[in-house]
Amino acid sequence: MQRDLSLVSSCEQTIAILISIIAPHGIRLERSFDLRNALHDQSGCACPHHGTVQCTCQYVVLLAYEEAVNTPPAVLTVHECDGITRVRLAASEPGGNLSWSLLAALDEALNSVCAEI
Repeated sequence: MQRDLSLVSSCEQTIAILISIIAPHGIRLERSFDLRNALHDQSGCACPHHGTVQCTCQYVVLLAYEEAVNTPPAVLTVHECDGITRVRLAASEPGGNLSWSLLAALDEALNSVCAEI
């Protein structure tokens, strides 16, 4: 099960709002991967979206842990390219389901992101 949404906001703005709205629901987001940090010491990493010598996109993988549930974390990817941020939520296991509490918290957070931009 997965869920996708595109927003006209920066990656970091979207992540900050996601964290602030989701945390009170007992869901902790941990940054597992950050493209900007990974490319920090690399030069000449061509962008597959723009064809430029230096990639300016941002891609972050967040793991969503629910405190009340002893299940593997859900995976949230946040990809910014040209001012558009695409958010995807997916179960971490093939065929896995996302909990209703996580989906409700994500809906609230994404509605908040849309309201602030």
